[in-house]
Amino acid sequence: MDRHELAWAAGFFDGEGWAGKSKRGVQSRVNQAGPDGMPAVLIKFHGIVGVGRLKGPHVKEGKQDLYWWVASSRPDIARVADLIGPWLCPVKRAQFERTLGRSLPSAVWPASGSEERAWAGGFFDGEGSTYLEKHRTHAGYFVPRLYVPQSSEIGIAVELVRLKSALAELGKISGVRRPGGTRKPYRRWRVFTPAAVQLGLHLLWPFIGDVKRSQSQQVMKVIHSQPDLPRGNAAFGVAGARYCRRGHDKWNARIRPFKGRGRNQEDPKNHLRQCLECVRIDARARRVSRGRSDRQRKRRRSPVT
Repeated sequence: MDRHELAWAAGFFDGEGWAGKSKRGVQSRVNQAGPDGMPAVLIKFHGIVGVGRLKGPHVKEGKQDLYWWVASSRPDIARVADLIGPWLCPVKRAQFERTLGRSLPSAVWPASGSEERAWAGGFFDGEGSTYLEKHRTHAGYFVPRLYVPQSSEIGIAVELVRLKSALAELGKISGVRRPGGTRKPYRRWRVFTPAAVQLGLHLLWPFIGDVKRSQSQQVMKVIHSQPDLPRGNAAFGVAGARYCRRGHDKWNARIRPFKGRGRNQEDPKNHLRQCLECVRIDARARRVSRGRSDRQRKRRRSPVT
């Protein structure tokens, strides 16, 4: 059995699966919704583990049809645990161990780089999405996002830390969000910039399914159809250029040598990105305007004699 397929199956189970004891014995299950029949990821998972049954759909108005893979015999669950156990994260490993009453094969996480990306692909197939958000300041523009939520009883879910590590430390893990009701608190791993989203998709691409690929292609098609937004403050001219748009020499605009404060002991060389002479001129203009406003306000408040 190919190790990358097993790593993918472990990631998919880490995202969507569970194992536990039931009234009739033991059971392991993976749920997946799909609008077009049995999801391909469930068929792929079933083919990798080689046991269990595919069932569904469960139809509920207003929601996508629900399908699932299920194993309900101890030998079948033991086979699944032995196959994908080395790549599972601690939560699902513990579920299998409690269900079977024995230890699983030794964990291999962190595995090789390609196996970790295969695990990330399975986890993303189960939990992740690529979508568009409206640009905060430019109407009509959109920005891409990679997004994976995960709940955890304590701290940050290990799965999110592992996902971030497998994808070259891309993105950020948010603070805890508390949705209220019966839903558990969760955190989100998100990737924000177009370049980082493209790199994340490049790393995931060999291991994700057609649904996530199609979703990401639609998102990036919109992003690539947009003209690039201008960066920086146009008033400062081209970043790094010696002369600003007003003709000031930015390289020699600093009056006093840089003196660090606290941890910042090295010159950040902001004077190469913006013109300090323009900054001083604008600051003087604001002070003059503020002083004029203060005098006018005092004049209005003075008593009439």
